[in-house]
Amino acid sequence: MKSRLLCSVIFYVSAAMSVGAANAGASDFEERRARGLAVFSSLTGQADVSQLAAQFEAENGALGSFALDFVMGDIWSRPGLSKRDRNLIVLTLLATLHQTNQLSYYVPGGLNHGLSATEIREIMTHIAAYAGFPRALDAMAETNRILSKLGHAPEGGKLAAAEKFSNAQRRERGVAVMAKLSGNPSSNPEEVITAMAGSLGPLGAYGIDFAFGEVWARSQLSRRDRSLLVVSVLTALGRTKELHIHVPAAIRHGVTKVELEELMLTAFAYAGAPLAVEGMHVVQALE
Repeated sequence: MKSRLLCSVIFYVSAAMSVGAANAGASDFEERRARGLAVFSSLTGQADVSQLAAQFEAENGALGSFALDFVMGDIWSRPGLSKRDRNLIVLTLLATLHQTNQLSYYVPGGLNHGLSATEIREIMTHIAAYAGFPRALDAMAETNRILSKLGHAPEGGKLAAAEKFSNAQRRERGVAVMAKLSGNPSSNPEEVITAMAGSLGPLGAYGIDFAFGEVWARSQLSRRDRSLLVVSVLTALGRTKELHIHVPAAIRHGVTKVELEELMLTAFAYAGAPLAVEGMHVVQALE
C-alpha cells in the first residue's frame, strides 16, 4: 500500500514537474521569438513582420525557425554589442564569404541600425585588402544596387575616386597606422617596418603602402570600425595567426573584449561554429 502510494506521489510530482518544465520552455520560446521578431522588424524597417516571418518560416522550415529564434532572438538580441556594430560585422562576414544574396536583408538593416550609406560602401572597400578584390567588387556591386533602390544612389551617378598620394605619403600614412595597430610607437619608420613586415619582401612593402597607407588611413570608417571589420574577415577566413595580431590591435583601437566575444558569437551564426571557436580562443587569450 505504502509502495503504491509512494509510486503515485512520484508519478504526480514528476508529471507536475514535466508540465512546469514544458510551460517554462514555452515561455522561453515565446520570449526568443518576440526578440527575434523585434530584430527582424528593425532589419526590414517594417513595424509588423508577423506575416513576413510566417512566410520565411514556411519557405525554410526548421532552418527558418532557427534563423528567427536563435540568430535574431538569441544572438542579435544580446546586449554586449550595438546593433550598428553587429550589422557592420554581419555585412563584413557576408561579403567575405561571398554571400551577396543575403545583403538584401543586411544593407537595409545597416541603414536602419545607424550605418550610413558611405560607411556601408567603405566596408566593401576595406574588404578588398583582406579578402581580395573579386569578393569586394561583387559585394560592392550588390550593395550599390540595393542602396540605389533605397534612395542612396551616388550623387551624379558616380562614386568619388580614391585620393591620390605619392609613394612617400603612402609610406608615411602606413607607418602611422602600423604604429598604432602594433603598439610600437617608434618614430623610426624603418624599425616599424622591420618589426611587422621585414620578412615579407615586396608583400610587406605593399601591405604597408596600400593596406595601411591607403585603405586603413581613409576617413570613411573609424579605426575602431576597421578593427571590427578586419577581425571579422580573418575569423571568416580562419586566419588564426593573423587574429593574434589584429585582436590585440582591436583593443588598442577601442574595441572591448566583450565586444570581441560578441563578434565571435555573431560569426558562429553567420560563418559556422568551427571558425567562431578558433576566433574565440584568440579572444579568450587576451590578458
